[in-house]
Amino acid sequence: MDLQCGFIWSFTLKPVRQATEPADFQQKVRAPGIAFLQRTPHPAAPQWRKNDYWRKAIGDLFAAYGGICAYCASWVMRSGQRSGPEDGTVDHFIPKSYDPEQAYEWSNYRLSRRRMNERKGNHDDVLDPFSLAVGWFKIDFRTFQLLPNSTLSEIERSRIIAAIERLGLNSDNDYVNERIGAIREYCLGYATITQLERKYPFLADEMIDQGFDRYYLPQMRAYFSGTSGS
Repeated sequence: MDLQCGFIWSFTLKPVRQATEPADFQQKVRAPGIAFLQRTPHPAAPQWRKNDYWRKAIGDLFAAYGGICAYCASWVMRSGQRSGPEDGTVDHFIPKSYDPEQAYEWSNYRLSRRRMNERKGNHDDVLDPFSLAVGWFKIDFRTFQLLPNSTLSEIERSRIIAAIERLGLNSDNDYVNERIGAIREYCLGYATITQLERKYPFLADEMIDQGFDRYYLPQMRAYFSGTSGS
């Protein structure tokens, strides 16, 4: 999709600040998890599934991070149905298979859409949202594709590209269309900036920072309403 407007808006992903561990986390997650690992130091997949105490933290993750996926920076569903690809899940940033002791640690949990959690899997080429630096990511709003900041080193750019590809942030049309849809809803008056802040906080922040209403809204509104001409 090319808007043929001759400009690019940058979308800077900002680091996710790690939330404080819930007061009851030790009792409901860590303690029973450690007890399990003491009995079974090297669990197999079926054993993990029977001792998935981390699931008890999903509500705390939603509350702590406002229901925003750590990897795609947008709101996730909480339907409770494990088969839903957009449902929120507990991602172990350090995979359980790498370090079982991290399986029941709050600091290792990231709120993630199920689809992204499954794509990340045991791979180690996805950047930790807690360690991102401001300004690493941009969006080219002519294509709505995520890009690394051109000012970064070649190594940093390659790491960002690898993470984007692993998670399917550009290749998955569902995610690209979600970005387009968010902007469209705003431009046509179906969503306010406050609503975007709740569901797409990074996008809303950048719209404010870049003066979206003043500089870009007229062109985009015309485009989405079908009145932009040829």
